[in-house]
Amino acid sequence: MQQTGRYNITDNGKAFSFQPNQYSVGLSVAVFIVILILAVLFIIFFAQVNQGWRVLFFVFVPYLIVHSLYDILIRSKIRYVFNRESRELYRIMPLFPAKRLMSFDEVVIFISSTNRYWHYSVGAKKNHLIKSYRISEDFTDGSEKSAKQIDYEKEILHRLYELLNK
Repeated sequence: MQQTGRYNITDNGKAFSFQPNQYSVGLSVAVFIVILILAVLFIIFFAQVNQGWRVLFFVFVPYLIVHSLYDILIRSKIRYVFNRESRELYRIMPLFPAKRLMSFDEVVIFISSTNRYWHYSVGAKKNHLIKSYRISEDFTDGSEKSAKQIDYEKEILHRLYELLNK
């Protein structure tokens, strides 16, 4: 079994899988470390900090810590598995059983956008605008494709179209 690249791509002949959020682990770890350092500094200088900053600290720091841990331990580990034998798409998340999302016949890949950013999503043909799953990182609008977008399209998107159109 071969695991490669920015998305932990695995292709063993029976299934093609990848982790679309794996790229964000480094940023989430950095944010987590900065938050912990700021929390320690805040605790050291607690007596000098006014009441407003204390309230802000007790509201935002726990949220940011939990959010960073979620990104590191769960979100980055979400894996989409395209099973060639059963011709079905699965999502595997830590702490949860594998979930069958849809058959290859139902899968449609499309672009979802917000403001200047967009990403690839996958959903069932009949209700892809209601329920969809993000399968790439965000890319920016621009006249030229970014290196990340070119790599994603070559490493993942091209393979997905080949799998789904067989």
